Amino acid sequence: MFENFSHHQSLHQQNEQHDEYRRGHEHIAKNLADLMRSGKEISDADVQFWIGKHYEFILQFWTPNRIAYKSLALTYVMDPAFKATYEAFEPGLAKYIQTAINIWADANLQ
Repeated sequence: MFENFSHHQSLHQQNEQHDEYRRGHEHIAKNLADLMRSGKEISDADVQFWIGKHYEFILQFWTPNRIAYKSLALTYVMDPAFKATYEAFEPGLAKYIQTAINIWADANLQ
């Protein structure tokens, strides 16, 4: 009986954590999509600010160096699932983020 309760409580906590991650990611993607729609260049300080927020989000899971972060960004345009996630916010967003990450990573990571 107690094992079942503990198991359900753990699943509930995992679901809450998943929802928190999803909301955090959506907040970043939405802001980047808004900037893209408004015509902001990828090198614009506002765009680079949100890429910094994206990197901070990624740090919850691992700590990529410059090459690894740029490689992750490449998957956003190469992997259909990643691409679809970003394209759902705005067509072209995956490439926009990938290019912006390249600039941010070159300026901020070793």
